[in-house]
Amino acid sequence: MESLTVRQKFILNSLIEKGPLDIKGLSQQIDVSDRTILREISSINSFIKQYNLRISDCGGKIQLNGSTENIEKVKKMFDEIPLLWMLTQEQRQLLITAQLLLAKEPIKAAFFSYQFNVVEGTITFYLDKIESYLKLKNLELIRKRGYGIQVIGSEWNKRNAFVELLYDYNSIIELLSYLYEDSNDYMLNSFFKITFGDDLILKAKNIIKEFYNNKNILKDNDISYFSAFIHILLSIERTENNMAIELPEHFIKNAFSLKGGNLAKSIDEIFIKNGIKLPEGELAYLAIHLNGDENINLSENKENMEFGFDIEDLINEIINIVSKRLNIYLHCDNQLMAGLKQHLNPAIYRLTLGLEIRNPVINEIREYYRELFDTVEYACKLVFSKYNISVPYSEVGYITMHIGAAIERQSKFKENLKILIVCPNGISTAKILCNKIKNRFPEINEIDVCSLREMDEKIKEDYDIILSTVEINKKYENIAVISPFLQNDDVEKINSLIKAKSEGKNIKNLFIPFYKDEKSESRDDFILADDILKNFRLRNISGNSINDVIIKIVDDLYKSNTINKKEIVEYQIRKREEKGSVVVPGSHTALIHIRTEEIESPYLGAYRLENFIEMNGVGVVKENVDTILVMLARKNESSYILETLGKISIAMVQDNEFTKALRFGDIIDIRNKLVDIINKEEM
Repeated sequence: MESLTVRQKFILNSLIEKGPLDIKGLSQQIDVSDRTILREISSINSFIKQYNLRISDCGGKIQLNGSTENIEKVKKMFDEIPLLWMLTQEQRQLLITAQLLLAKEPIKAAFFSYQFNVVEGTITFYLDKIESYLKLKNLELIRKRGYGIQVIGSEWNKRNAFVELLYDYNSIIELLSYLYEDSNDYMLNSFFKITFGDDLILKAKNIIKEFYNNKNILKDNDISYFSAFIHILLSIERTENNMAIELPEHFIKNAFSLKGGNLAKSIDEIFIKNGIKLPEGELAYLAIHLNGDENINLSENKENMEFGFDIEDLINEIINIVSKRLNIYLHCDNQLMAGLKQHLNPAIYRLTLGLEIRNPVINEIREYYRELFDTVEYACKLVFSKYNISVPYSEVGYITMHIGAAIERQSKFKENLKILIVCPNGISTAKILCNKIKNRFPEINEIDVCSLREMDEKIKEDYDIILSTVEINKKYENIAVISPFLQNDDVEKINSLIKAKSEGKNIKNLFIPFYKDEKSESRDDFILADDILKNFRLRNISGNSINDVIIKIVDDLYKSNTINKKEIVEYQIRKREEKGSVVVPGSHTALIHIRTEEIESPYLGAYRLENFIEMNGVGVVKENVDTILVMLARKNESSYILETLGKISIAMVQDNEFTKALRFGDIIDIRNKLVDIINKEEM
């Protein structure tokens, strides 16, 4: 056995424990190529030949062939080797991270070196990677000689990182197999045994069964079942180690009111029945994670249950960006709007709290939609970043499914559209217009052309849409007057007719003058974008609380004639801040973006504070902030300006140099950085 490498032992032991393995899945698990796997198998075969065993490759799968007696002989050899010594690098890092996240006190590197039978230099290499991972989760890894290794950060963030770590490494099928005791995966078994212990796991399994029998607590699906199991484990483990989560009093009160107050009460009763008394913070924590789609109020204001922004505005922004980038006409029909609103309400609530969103078919969605998924991901970054909400792949997948279904639904409708063009200017003009429409609307498969004289007879052929290059005195349904050159206004008119037709409606009056420069809209957008940069303001203000700061920001906006009614804008900004999710984690900066009718043009300005103030971060975390970027857009803002503001928002999260410039640079530094951000190539 000593002649085999750790990787070869892992492959052989996996075949013995699990049976046939998929080569591609195995190569991804241990992070090597398929060819490397085949080379390792050749070396393993040389060793097991003495036991009359052989690993065969058949159709992308490998399996161990030989008698049960001989396989048992090799299996007994593994019993002499601690299983933790055979873990892959990635598995070791996973287990080290999990132990650090749950540790009560600093852990020495020598402990991990002994646990995995590797030198301390290897542990240092692992810790470098772990440190980078934890930083993304707003956590800090402390490493001091003589002190040990410890994760610093909020309990809320530690638990979120732990749960995400588990889901990222294992598929939901593997996790459910473990929970349902149908798994031979020694890595998963080791993970749970080391982090929680057998006694605690047994307690959690007994409790989850009672949760399942109580329909008031748990949804009847596998993902909810496993999620509840993990959070139960965390609550018990942290409570038993005197590290129970502490939540704001109003937050606990609001969590206890979920489902009419019955949820937290039912949870408490089941735990007491099993000999465990959880503190109020832990009961609230479990209630929040198990309550499903019902939202919890994040602020102390009982009347304020909104997000501080209009979800319909967000949806329309996403649809506009997707339409533009894919060069398709996609309108947000009633079915799409209702579907996305119903989905996004609870999703945004969970994202604002930093709660996990699981999508078991995410890989299939990315494979099936591909280009659409990438486009939706880009759109979500632009749109949600303005509200400092990070949208994970799982959520992008759900949004993609809704939009993909709408595209397929609307395409089926458009395939049968029949259009008549009335053009008295001659056959050449009519052909040019016809070609323009075909190029702009490739989904329209039938276009006929006629003169004014022929119009009355042709209309009897039941056309879906009628387009005319001249005013028509007679009243017809679904008709629009357009320019022979198909300018921007004309495209909008045709889109409106298609939308009305798909919803079973008629638009009778689209006789809007078409005498408009085709490029004027884009030119106006560029001028507005330039004005945002030119009018960017940097102010120094004081304040002991966010309430003081908001009053001073709004007062500055009013005195500079940026806003009309200061009371309305102050209410809108305050409502947005109360919802949390305005602080950029770990940067000491915040981004407050609102859409309002109280401005004449979009605005961007930064406000530096004399001292740090405490603001709500993601979930229930408090963060110190000394710089606030204020971003105002009109309710009817153009898609170009919204995309521009979205780029700036993304930079707030991804570009450390930009946040440093906002905090410490002069106005020229910041403006130069803004120009770079806006001019940066998309995707």
